[in-house]
Amino acid sequence: MLPLLAGLLGGAGTLRAADQTADRAAEIVAGLSDGFRTRKGYVVRFAVEAGGQTSRGRYAVEGEDYCLTLGDAEVFGDGKLRYEVDNRRREITVDRMDAASRNILDNPVHAFDFLDSEYGAELLWERGGRAAVRLTPRAKGSSIGHVTVTVSTASMQPLSLAYDYDGERIDIAFEHIGPPDGPLRRFARKDYADYEFIDFR
Repeated sequence: MLPLLAGLLGGAGTLRAADQTADRAAEIVAGLSDGFRTRKGYVVRFAVEAGGQTSRGRYAVEGEDYCLTLGDAEVFGDGKLRYEVDNRRREITVDRMDAASRNILDNPVHAFDFLDSEYGAELLWERGGRAAVRLTPRAKGSSIGHVTVTVSTASMQPLSLAYDYDGERIDIAFEHIGPPDGPLRRFARKDYADYEFIDFR
């Protein structure tokens, strides 16, 4: 009986530990998401590393609207449409917003909305005032294998994001997150009068 009881108790302890880890992962994700949802506007400066190349960018958010700059590209969103400006090729591509996207380069307004049932959260580690949570889409066939977010547990602000697209990795490091530093730039066709306009709506 004693070995059997010990085995049962040991199993219960493992289950409790797993539950606590899952609860902590959910708590961190909720804190991260709520921190952005309560902001009316903010500015983020970041660095992107992909394929051995590093680029720095910036985006500003106000409600459902945003303006993102990265290299020669400018991207504007208004909650319904997304305008991508390629200043090197002097062309503009317009398409409908992908409201379901959590990719910060596609839709920075909702990049941290991981609170719905579409993602499973797993705490990878927590130490030294930091924690890493892996988020995995529950839907089969998703192009994103998983997203790993590292946060400061004191401020619940993101420190980095890592996207896994079928084995291809994109790393984003956050260098600054703060209040707006001026009026939000919005897309205006007159600002790009001589650009080619490509409409996919």
